[in-house]
Amino acid sequence: MEDYVKIFLNDKFMVLEELYKHQMDINGVMLCPVTQQELADIVGCSKAKINSILNELMEKKLVEMYNNTKGRYTLSDDAIKIIKKLSWLLDTILEILIYA
Repeated sequence: MEDYVKIFLNDKFMVLEELYKHQMDINGVMLCPVTQQELADIVGCSKAKINSILNELMEKKLVEMYNNTKGRYTLSDDAIKIIKKLSWLLDTILEILIYA
């Protein structure tokens, strides 16, 4: 059932969600050490699309490239709030669909 609901989520959310899932604490900084190609493989789209999405997310100050290093991304507090709220909403929808 989750796969059916997730097809209605857009690619931007899926990229944010994957960045969030792959974060790790490196010297006290929460970083996502994942390349654009790895994100493309995970999300199921092209590297060019991931590049476009990341650029848009960076313009909106939701994602930042850490120290201008490719493959090192940090998420803003707003991005984390969005992910948590949408994940809660997704879980709630799935619960309703399963028990309806």
